[in-house]
Order: sequence, then C-alpha cells, then structure tokens
Amino acid sequence: MTQSSQGLLLDADVLAEIRRTEPNPVIVAFLRRRSHRTLFVSTLSLGELRGLYPHPETDRWLDELVERFGSHVLDVGPEEARAWAGRATPESLLRRGQPSGGTWTGAAVEGLIAATALVHGLTVVSSKAEAYRAWGVDAADPWTEA
Repeated sequence: MTQSSQGLLLDADVLAEIRRTEPNPVIVAFLRRRSHRTLFVSTLSLGELRGLYPHPETDRWLDELVERFGSHVLDVGPEEARAWAGRATPESLLRRGQPSGGTWTGAAVEGLIAATALVHGLTVVSSKAEAYRAWGVDAADPWTEA
C-alpha cells in the first residue's frame, strides 16, 4: 500500500469478510492496525452488500455499519461524478463486462468508488486492488499485501 493517503476506503468484499462467522485473521489484523478514524465506506459498497445478501439480518447489520461509521460513510456527489467521468472510457467499462455483452454496472460502481477515493484522498482496500489501480487510485489488497 502506498503512503500517499491517510484514510482507507473499505470495499464491499472487506466489509463482507469481517461479517463472516470466522473472518480471515489476516483481514482482521489489517483493520485492527488502523485507527477507526481512518476508515471510510462508500454508500455504493453498502448497496452492493444489500444486493448480494437480501435478508432482514443484512439490513440490521448495514444500519449498524452506518451508525458506527457515521460521517465516514461517503456518498457519491457531483465532485465524485466528475472525477469518474474524467476517467471512464468504453474500455474501462467493458473491462468487467460479460463476454456476452453484459452490463457496465460492476465497472461503473468500481469506477465511482475509485472516484470517491480520489476526491477524498483515500486508498481503496479491496481484493480487487489491481482493478482500482487501473482507475488511477491508490489501492491495497489486505489478502496479499498485509
């Protein structure tokens, strides 16, 4: 992980990992070494988790995350949209598309999370660190870089 940013923007896969009954100890240790004041989440990651795990229990957990992170839950606003638009290309959006011509949704969400990190000077923490780096942001994969 590079040292240029002070805060970390946790991707959905990191949040999902810490929710597991037996989370990966490497991920737990990675997060415990950081101050809670340096951790942020995107509303897009919260939405991804809600879509992946559509259960009332997930809703309660997400409500707890929002309460716990408070002002560290970051929305996508005009600045983030401009940063994303300046980097989004057909190639960057197709990179994650299905061979059968699937939607650009995954790549668009990834790009908007990357734009959020850029606007706020954060490092994205995700198992997809390389994909985020391709969007021009600092990224760390705690599964391999811890």
